[in-house]
Amino acid sequence: MTIKKLKERLVKRLALQRSLLSLNTPAKGRTVLLLGLGLALGLSGCGLRPPDARPAAAPGGGLGNARAEGTAAPTVAAVRSTPAPKPGLPEEGRFQPAAESAGLKLWVDPLTAHFKVEQKAGGQVWRSYPNPAAWPAETIGGTWKNNLLSPIMAEYIDAANSKSQAKLISWLEDKGALEGFQLTKDGFQAAFRFTGTGFRIPVEVKLGADYVETTIRDEGIEEGELSLLNLKLYPLFGAEPSAGQDGYLLIPDGSGALIRFKPNLTGDKSVYRENVYGPDDAFFTENLARDPVRLPVFGLKSGQQGFVGVLTSGEEYAKVFAAPSGALGSSNWITPEWQYRIKFFQGTSRRGNTGFFTYSKERFTATARTARYYFLEAGHSDYADMAARYRRHLTEEQGLKKLVPKSSHVPFYADLIGADSKKGLLSDQYLKGTTTDEALQLVRDLRSKGLDNLIIHYTGWQEGGYSSSGGLLPVDSRLGGNEGMKRFITEARSLDVPVFLTADYTINNNGKDGFWPVFHGRRNLAGTVIEWENRENYERTTQVSPKFYAKLAEEDLPEYRELGASGLLFVNGIGQVLGSDFNSGYPATRGDVLQIHKDLLSRTRGELGAVAAENTNAYALGQVQHIHRLTDRHSFDLFVDEPVPFIQIALHGLVTYTADWANQRTDYRADYLRSVEYGAYPAYVFTGSPSEALKGAYSQNRFSTDYRVWIGQAAEEYSRINEALGGVQDRFITAHRTLAPGVKKTVYEGGHTVIVNYNETPYTDGSLQVPPRDFIVTKGGEAG
Repeated sequence: MTIKKLKERLVKRLALQRSLLSLNTPAKGRTVLLLGLGLALGLSGCGLRPPDARPAAAPGGGLGNARAEGTAAPTVAAVRSTPAPKPGLPEEGRFQPAAESAGLKLWVDPLTAHFKVEQKAGGQVWRSYPNPAAWPAETIGGTWKNNLLSPIMAEYIDAANSKSQAKLISWLEDKGALEGFQLTKDGFQAAFRFTGTGFRIPVEVKLGADYVETTIRDEGIEEGELSLLNLKLYPLFGAEPSAGQDGYLLIPDGSGALIRFKPNLTGDKSVYRENVYGPDDAFFTENLARDPVRLPVFGLKSGQQGFVGVLTSGEEYAKVFAAPSGALGSSNWITPEWQYRIKFFQGTSRRGNTGFFTYSKERFTATARTARYYFLEAGHSDYADMAARYRRHLTEEQGLKKLVPKSSHVPFYADLIGADSKKGLLSDQYLKGTTTDEALQLVRDLRSKGLDNLIIHYTGWQEGGYSSSGGLLPVDSRLGGNEGMKRFITEARSLDVPVFLTADYTINNNGKDGFWPVFHGRRNLAGTVIEWENRENYERTTQVSPKFYAKLAEEDLPEYRELGASGLLFVNGIGQVLGSDFNSGYPATRGDVLQIHKDLLSRTRGELGAVAAENTNAYALGQVQHIHRLTDRHSFDLFVDEPVPFIQIALHGLVTYTADWANQRTDYRADYLRSVEYGAYPAYVFTGSPSEALKGAYSQNRFSTDYRVWIGQAAEEYSRINEALGGVQDRFITAHRTLAPGVKKTVYEGGHTVIVNYNETPYTDGSLQVPPRDFIVTKGGEAG
């Protein structure tokens, strides 16, 4: 090549490289850098290399020879900053190998950081962008079409403008640039620069044995003059249209629910968008009767392939966002939405029912915000397979182990109400439900009816009964006091019956333990003390700062051990409700409270030997051995097609769990059958006194609690549940499906099968017959 031609090529390449340089680079530095880049590129274009240049290292530890033919490693200039291409699908020819595991290959487009994962065995491909085969039929237009093509979307607000509204922008729509793109050992990293809004979002993508993992690094985020509200990273990952597809979205609503792929004939634009671990009432909470998201999990099945997504870090600052086909484009898609600020209701009255909306000023930060997508084998991609892979995640990543049954009979949980109070003429009236002596007689009577694997939860034992919150110890003398409780626990243990004491440290209405609402009350962002409202009597009680109640609970642990308690059952918050605290004396972020709960549960288990909690969130799973009154419902959204026992499939064989109290069921028979279908153990709430003894109680106004009324039916139900579940307490659920409308089948390891018929007519399939409103059991071999 002649010198003249070389000069012409250098001039052209220098012009192209100007767009790659930061506008903040000083002029002198820019000139030097341009000359350096031009020389490197010019020599490269001539097939030469500067003396100190080195070949690009093979990514992923020896993948250099796995690169697509004719694809070179990114140049120095491309690593620095690359303008986003025009909106459109990434060109297949640009993809290059980034990492490889035993079963997967990761490919990346260095211009957009879009990626795809190929399963070696079956050839299935998952993309971070819309399916190219279906994209020509996409009907959505305008900005949202570009949003769906973008690897990242951001919602933001101009905090300096009091009238500013939240706005959504995608990286492609904002004419962004990709900065610092670099292959790593297991994948790649880069930063998305939003040119117009000024945001810079560093991300990393890693390949594992059977998963790909996406991470946002909060410490490297830049905001400029605007305030980030949330991010959706690779929102269209795995997305598929409904046409010709047998598939669904799995959402973590209640115990789990499916949104099936179907044509959107009504033009419904509804989406699912819910906080992982429920809302944070230190900011704003709508009074909606929704089941909170207990597990940071979601999934998508399309034909024979599917994935289950697990938020492994930063999930306390995330929502799960699901858009069925027709809501936002033709594809069905589901993704985490990472929260950085949230809407805040600034109350202007003491009760907080009047005021205005604004947004929190400080940005939420997490060490990392990570979503891991586990790929399922072809033909094994339904919701039961998703639950099984999540179960494996719990055992491999969080240390959960298969439980060891105490008995061949399932556990029977009896919750005893010690006492409560009701409003009196001049002062509250004490209502006695079960003394310690009555509790012992109850235990003996239940065991005499065959309820031998009995576990007691004793609630309302504190002075003043269940409705008295704060200063739980000692035991109320009217029930038998500390000595009476010790005798009861000792006698119960001699009968091999463990006794858990129920404890709620999250509210205080009596001022005990040195509690002052103004000093120790949990506060919202406006500094207002947060109150909890009893839905039965509308009494408002102060919530306690988590750091304060954790200290009190830990100080009480030796006294519980002195009483002989087998463990504690935490109710109404610990392990279940996650909320920030803006009390300046005890400040705690949502992440701090999560860790406070984990630490308290762990210390309780270490001190007493066991700990249980109600309807817990996933972060408690490594600590609790039992989950009480685990949800088996969903929120009944119109776009939901079918509830499924995802949580129960994932947890059966790892921890014990019950559904709600049997003697408080809304539809007794249907709820009973559901507990059998879901593998839940029986639980009742009892009193040693007649049910009328608690009439008018503040918190325990139960319809029927006298154990003598229920003992016969409880024994009969216990016998049937033993038939269904006694032999599979330590076995995993391997399959669950609908055989016909109102007929469900649950299969355990070893082939043990339970078929439940909710219908008023028998279900018949060949020689198989299930009576109406009943179930049958077919027992398989030993667990594999």
